[in-house]
Amino acid sequence: MSAQLPLRHLSIRVPWHDNGWAGTVCRDPRGNPACLVLREIRETRDDDLEAANAEKSIQELDQPKGTWPACMGERGTFMAPFEFTRAVAHPYAGFSDEHRHIAPALFRHPPYSAATIPFRWMTRETAWELAEEWDLDVDPNREPTEGFLGRTVWVLDHLNQRALLDAFFSAAHFERALCFFYAKQTPMVDDEDRVLIGAGRVLNIGEPVEYTYTSPGYRSYVWDRAVQHSIRPAFDDGFLLPYAKLLELAKADDTIDLRSCTAVAPADRRIEFSYAGEHVTHDGAIAALLSCREALEQARQHVATPLENNLAWIDARLGELWSLRGPTPGLGAALGAFGVTQANLLAHELQDRLGENESPWALLDSLMDDPSPLGDRAETYLTRTTRDKWRAVREKRPERRALIELLARFELTPDQATRFLVPEERERAGIDCSDSQLLENPYLLFELDRGSQEPVSVWTADRGAFPEQSVRSKHPLPEPSRLDDPADSRRVRAVAVSALETAAEQGHTL
Repeated sequence: MSAQLPLRHLSIRVPWHDNGWAGTVCRDPRGNPACLVLREIRETRDDDLEAANAEKSIQELDQPKGTWPACMGERGTFMAPFEFTRAVAHPYAGFSDEHRHIAPALFRHPPYSAATIPFRWMTRETAWELAEEWDLDVDPNREPTEGFLGRTVWVLDHLNQRALLDAFFSAAHFERALCFFYAKQTPMVDDEDRVLIGAGRVLNIGEPVEYTYTSPGYRSYVWDRAVQHSIRPAFDDGFLLPYAKLLELAKADDTIDLRSCTAVAPADRRIEFSYAGEHVTHDGAIAALLSCREALEQARQHVATPLENNLAWIDARLGELWSLRGPTPGLGAALGAFGVTQANLLAHELQDRLGENESPWALLDSLMDDPSPLGDRAETYLTRTTRDKWRAVREKRPERRALIELLARFELTPDQATRFLVPEERERAGIDCSDSQLLENPYLLFELDRGSQEPVSVWTADRGAFPEQSVRSKHPLPEPSRLDDPADSRRVRAVAVSALETAAEQGHTL
């Protein structure tokens, strides 16, 4: 079993549904082309059958007889107020001789739940990286190497599957983690493929389900886990955006700007809103909720239903997220760039010892001097060489130390942190600036990284340089990085650069 990972939120992809995802067939199945963007639905939907069963509850229908709607395996019922059981077949059982003995497993869907699959985590290339990063009990040598099974991109060994799935879902701490539902295509807008549908809190996650077998052979787990959420029709603890009402109103009033009423997943957090089920960082959750808040503010001009409860819920969650995020969301990335091994695990341990919205630097300095409080893990995280290097920087290179602390304020990836901290990597990436220039203008992290394959976004830079007041007042940026005005010229310049770049991508000639 894997250790519990640090708190992360979940994004869960759902298909568009014109009847509220409440455990029914769509009202007008033929009139819903948006869900066909998902391959499973596109390849299996029977329009005549679904039209004949329009608006019927799945409780009236039958999976074995094939009368369930095609969206059942794609979380089209995440707002169903009742429990049901679905038979899940192994995807290889129909054509792989090594898997023909694997029989379908019965998967329980509790009320208000979504069967979530973290597809990215289950690819071999990503899995081996994650196993090293988080010290998971995952061994590539367990995987088959011959024939089709050796060439597949997916993790097949059941022990590896269990370790990866346990680790992924362990990060969604009950009642603290949020869950965001999104659709790849909706009738709200034509050209956005990550539209936020709603948000709530994770209440529970179902137990792992192993397939059943007709004879000995390969073992395997169902990759789905049932994520129970807090969204209810009264929207007391979570919400759905009022898209159905807006679409109905727009039929009679073509002045309604549906785009402005649509919440789009943050563009700079693309990976966090992909792969059907994925982790969302605190920064990603903040950006997603801000997008929802803006859409609701626009929608309240048109819909009669009061939306104040939804907006109040968002504001409460934003306060919690900023506290959870704290002053150093990029601590693991910055320490990894410095050379600490398993830096994310060390950062997690530091935060556990400190609590929310606390600075880790005094504790880290003490552990660099005496790592014994870490016990057996001390040498894993902090080798003698690493500790000597840290003390040398602390005592003799204050500018380097200041840059490490600055980078930790931004929710950077390990590659991004390395690109700015390590001079050789900075030069290789064509980033022409010194440590002192970065300290003088933290927004250069965005401006100078725009040509990278995975660039730092202006919003990542802004959340680190000018965070919410509770973080900013307790952990102010030191000089010369300090910003004390939202109209600081460095901030305005970066936002202007971002706006101009976006306009250029859209074809504006100016």
